[in-house]
Amino acid sequence: MGPILLSSILTLPVLAILLIPSYDKTGKTDSRTRLAGLRTSQTLASREAWDAAHAWARRPLRRLVVATAVVLALAVTAELTLPLSEAATAALLLGEFLFLFVGVMVITWRAHRVAADVNRRLGIRS
Repeated sequence: MGPILLSSILTLPVLAILLIPSYDKTGKTDSRTRLAGLRTSQTLASREAWDAAHAWARRPLRRLVVATAVVLALAVTAELTLPLSEAATAALLLGEFLFLFVGVMVITWRAHRVAADVNRRLGIRS
């Protein structure tokens, strides 16, 4: 088992966690205090901001999960079919990490702004 395959397998639970905003669409559970999510000062300031940020984030997070799964599959395929040097393996591993990390950061930043807009309309400062 190569390092790319191993890191790809270990990344799968992270992808599942990214789908948490999609789990409770009913709004019956206030997940701000119990579940993982996009936890920023603005999203935690009000239930409305939390809901708006997570409603907005559902589609981008799903797209990121699918895109990351494709990147992981391509990297694993490359590892299994091509003779990769250590430098190429390290570059693929770093690329996988950066793709996922930057994607989550951009989505979180945008969700934070969505929550801030909601809080501003509600007159909540945080």
